[in-house]
Amino acid sequence: MGVSSSRSARSGVVSLVAALVVSLFVAVTPQVAQAQELPEVDPAFASVAAALPQTVEAAAALATQRRALDTEEVGQELATVTGTVTFPAGTDLTQGRTFVVAVAPDLSINEPLAAVQVDATGAYVLQAPVGDVVLAVVSEGRAVFDYWGATGADDVSTLTADGLVYDVGLAASALVAGTVTVPAGYDLSGGQAAVAVFAADGVTPIAVNHVTDSGAYAVGGLPAGDYRVQILSAIEGVYSEWWNNAPSAARATPVVLGETTHAAVSASLATLQIMETAVPKISGKPVVGQTLKVSTGTWTPGVTFSYRWYANGVAISSATASSFVVTSTQLGKKLTVKVTAKKATFATASATSAATGTIVRPLTAPTPTISGTAYVAKTLTAKPGTWTTGTTLRYQWYVAGVAVANATASTFKIPSSAAWKTITVSVTGSKSGYYTTKKTSQPTASVKALLTAPVPKVTGTTQVTKRLTASPGTWTSGATLKYQWYKDGVAISGATGTTLSLTSSLAGKRITVKVTGSKSGYVTTTKTSAATAVVTYPSRTAPISLSSCPSWAPIKGNADSMIYHLSTGRYYAVTNPEVCFRTETAAVAAGYRKSKL
Repeated sequence: MGVSSSRSARSGVVSLVAALVVSLFVAVTPQVAQAQELPEVDPAFASVAAALPQTVEAAAALATQRRALDTEEVGQELATVTGTVTFPAGTDLTQGRTFVVAVAPDLSINEPLAAVQVDATGAYVLQAPVGDVVLAVVSEGRAVFDYWGATGADDVSTLTADGLVYDVGLAASALVAGTVTVPAGYDLSGGQAAVAVFAADGVTPIAVNHVTDSGAYAVGGLPAGDYRVQILSAIEGVYSEWWNNAPSAARATPVVLGETTHAAVSASLATLQIMETAVPKISGKPVVGQTLKVSTGTWTPGVTFSYRWYANGVAISSATASSFVVTSTQLGKKLTVKVTAKKATFATASATSAATGTIVRPLTAPTPTISGTAYVAKTLTAKPGTWTTGTTLRYQWYVAGVAVANATASTFKIPSSAAWKTITVSVTGSKSGYYTTKKTSQPTASVKALLTAPVPKVTGTTQVTKRLTASPGTWTSGATLKYQWYKDGVAISGATGTTLSLTSSLAGKRITVKVTGSKSGYVTTTKTSAATAVVTYPSRTAPISLSSCPSWAPIKGNADSMIYHLSTGRYYAVTNPEVCFRTETAAVAAGYRKSKL
């Protein structure tokens, strides 16, 4: 017959504690199907009620009353089931017990119709009513798995008057076993203590067994896995605990089982509860003049704390508060604090913090400042202030709070990647016997980026009456451009357009133009063109009015007569020129002749 390697749905509540459910069955007549209702579970074991060994206990109740039965006495025909239960090699049969049971398919697994305990050889003889039943082998306190059904699958067997042979080979399981003791004057007999094996979550009970009157116990039928073990007490004045001396599953020591591991887990219950503790932490700098504070962490609610500070393990006089101001007496030493908690019905508990660093003197450490302009490509300088004499200073520059690789000098040239971000610098001072201290500057304004700013060009003829044009080139998109024209480096009033008309006042001057670009988040930038050639006069020009020529071209030319008139001539004043010449040479070159009068 095959062997089941894991518990079926029926066996999930089989490894249950007999002593936890006192007197599960009242005295019964041989009518073996008359199982009685189970009493309520002791409140101390309510959390593991689903894992109590009620099937085994019910089987034990029936087996204890077993005697030769006959059909007439029972009132129904009986069948005899015989066979042998084979245990894995090495199974300790001096502890625990194993039963063969018959359960009606439609009844609770805790209501067997018949049961018999297997003897030391594994043999048994079971009398059960004829008809359909589920046969099973259930154990407690042994390193074996239960077995349900004819094939290990809860399948139904039909018993006839001819009887049935039911041979089962059990599979080895892991097992947790040990002893439980209680303080002198207390009695754990009568099933008042139990051991529960939980899944690693500490919430799901897997199997439970009672502690015997001698204090021994064993929980078998466990697959390989990670478990937590709780020792439960229903003894007044004696408290439950998690293994190993833990107040909760979260603090319990894991019990990791292989497929056939036998783990030794023993415990001594106490008359005081175990307190939930935490390792305290010290905050603050280990520096003379600084205040250290202790954070207790999470303990059992409602405890009262007391404190004691130590320097190199020696208690500091009167240092019994939750904070401590470091004095020069502690120079060169390390401090710890011990937190002690008390609460009624709980054992007093203490925990000590990790040690601080060695107590040192404080450095004079001002906050650094930054000088320079926060523009891309500009250089900033860290001003550390005055530190304690002999302090070694180290620098680290940051862009938007991120350390810049290799930027560890007192100056920093701003990269283009820092545009629109802030810059800070930290100065770290160190000196033997003093606390290494880091100070960080205030951030700069957001770094401004550089505009794309080409040198403008001036186009056009540099002669009076002509117009020059400024060509700015291609600037950063969105930049606003402004213009200013200059003569020999002096700004020309009102000349702020993209073009400049050359007047006689500009003759003999060189012209430049400055283009200024601006855009939010960028450095306002000005670029100046190269200077033009000297502005000259043309040899001829148009009159400035019907009868007048400009002063720099005073010679009047009459196009009809091709005669030019000098200002000293008789007809100069009455001549209305069509053209004006700067010199007689220019007039003659144009084909004009001089007036004779």
